[in-house]
Amino acid sequence: MNQEELEQYIGQSQLQTQQSQNAMMNAQQQVLLAEEQRGLAETQLEVDSIISKIYHLIRQDTYIEKPDGTFEWRPLSNQQERTLTNWGVDRTMQAVHFYVNKNNLLSNYDDITIKRLMKDFLIGLNNLMLLKYEFLFNEPDFEECKRILKERVENKKKLRVFAMELVGKPFDEQAIEDELLLELETKIEKEFEKVKTEKRKEKLREYETMIKQLDAMVLATYNRAYRGEERGSIRRHTNISEIIGKPMTVDRKQGGLFGWVKA
Repeated sequence: MNQEELEQYIGQSQLQTQQSQNAMMNAQQQVLLAEEQRGLAETQLEVDSIISKIYHLIRQDTYIEKPDGTFEWRPLSNQQERTLTNWGVDRTMQAVHFYVNKNNLLSNYDDITIKRLMKDFLIGLNNLMLLKYEFLFNEPDFEECKRILKERVENKKKLRVFAMELVGKPFDEQAIEDELLLELETKIEKEFEKVKTEKRKEKLREYETMIKQLDAMVLATYNRAYRGEERGSIRRHTNISEIIGKPMTVDRKQGGLFGWVKA
């Protein structure tokens, strides 16, 4: 083997080695790009966290920080303070699931369609509230009503004692309490219903705030589908990944990467 053949042999060996290394690097790059692309797509189309946040918000759970620095949702210590019943939460979430999903994210909506869908969403919730409000909204149970009535009797007793003190008349607190309880005895059922009605009205006042929160979160989801923006974003990222991930070609006619060995 003369010097020229030896140099040619060495050049070909180096070229094959380099091509093998390039092929391996390209394969690894393709795997990484595929993982990144899938991760991005899953992140963009992930709606479970949105739905979970809506669920906890309408349950009025609190988002607190734990000692280790992480956060978690915790239910209200007093469930009577919740605006919606469990049934009300379930029915509201059914509507949310219908409007917040991957299919809608990948849709192509114009401004008129988004406005129509949002109008349908809000009208549907309002109609549900008007027709089923007695099931949607929390009302105090028997123990809660009893506690509220006892507090009212106690407050009335304090007012009468204060009035007696102002005018300087003698009084007996126990006698005053017995008199108030006797008055309540004849209308206890009406008082219970009155307490329930008053508390339900308080919950109804919170409905507007809840609707505004739901409106904002669902609208944000539809805005991502405006003119197919979400779908286009994923497609653009895919095209870029394909271009970056294309294997590098070697010009064999020019001796490849090591054409200088023949010089």
